[in-house]
Amino acid sequence: MGCCQKKKINKESINDELYNENLIPDNITISDSPSNIPSTRISLDTSSTSLDDFKKLEVIGQGSFGKVFLVKNINNNKIYAMKVLEKKFLIQKKQISHTKTERIALEKLKHPFIVKLNYAFQDITNVYFVTEFLSGGELFFHLRKKAGFKEKDVKFYMSQVLLALEFMHNNNYIYRDLKPENIMIDNEGNIKLTDFGLSKIVKPNETTFTLCGTAEYLAPEILFGQGYDKTCDWFSFGVVIFEMFCGYHPFRSKTKKIDPSIYLRKTYIPDKVGKNAKDLIEKLFVSDPKKRLGYNSADEVKNHPFFKDIDFDKVLNKEYKPPFIPKLDSETDLKYFDRNIKGLKIGVNEEKKENEKDEFHFEGFSYEQKDEQQNGEDQI
Repeated sequence: MGCCQKKKINKESINDELYNENLIPDNITISDSPSNIPSTRISLDTSSTSLDDFKKLEVIGQGSFGKVFLVKNINNNKIYAMKVLEKKFLIQKKQISHTKTERIALEKLKHPFIVKLNYAFQDITNVYFVTEFLSGGELFFHLRKKAGFKEKDVKFYMSQVLLALEFMHNNNYIYRDLKPENIMIDNEGNIKLTDFGLSKIVKPNETTFTLCGTAEYLAPEILFGQGYDKTCDWFSFGVVIFEMFCGYHPFRSKTKKIDPSIYLRKTYIPDKVGKNAKDLIEKLFVSDPKKRLGYNSADEVKNHPFFKDIDFDKVLNKEYKPPFIPKLDSETDLKYFDRNIKGLKIGVNEEKKENEKDEFHFEGFSYEQKDEQQNGEDQI
């Protein structure tokens, strides 16, 4: 019997995939009618994949702009997660650019700690993102049950998050929505970042001013409208570390509302947080982004004493044992998901409309991951 060895991943191989704006297509657009312009990408708008290829099993997530379903592909019997967004709603809420960015990000950001896109397609009413199903659920789900993690567990999870953020920043992406709800755990116990609807492609040294994200995790420069760059993600990184240690948010006022003035005061960090962890959090919470740890590069964060016993090459190759490995009864087990979501109806129009014009066609949206990539290791 032959044997196979898991491919080693290293920093050099990842750096070969650094962002090249010539590789990012500009042809994902919206028009009043379907475009006949030929695609420059093999998989764009040539996909035969449709909603008919999937059987919906359960609702596993619900957000402001759509729902996420557990689905089975009836052609290969594999289980996936499917996010469904209604086109008219996206247009009304001015979410077209966010949807475009997420579609591009999910294809381009191939990394062991970033969720993998398998299919993207559309019909007259909706757009669909089909990704790998991360059966361990949200980190938030586990944090809520534990009310805080041990330091070694925080190091494990956040070292993986750190590498994912570093990869995004090296590819000129700002994440802008780092929070425990967007950190998922796979069936082996490792994390993957999800939900790139608020991500933004920025050029080196470029500043952006859009106010977006989840209020509790926003850097002060975003809240105060001062303009920001990728350094804002390191502030959010600090908030998540604090929350993982303490089980609660560091910037809540007595009224349980976000008070911007809190950012200007020194944050109280409980004694349960170790010395090195406390120092790291304080340096990530610096209000001036140019003085914040991580401003120059992710290496500033990786080289902090809190991570002194972490070998990031081993992290990248998943050589550390996860503190938690999901115990699953089946490939569709949802024990690590919030089951309080009511109703299995998709909540958007799924009615088939034969021979009807697609008024809001997203040119270049379709995507199918190649079979060899679906069946093999992450392509870095």
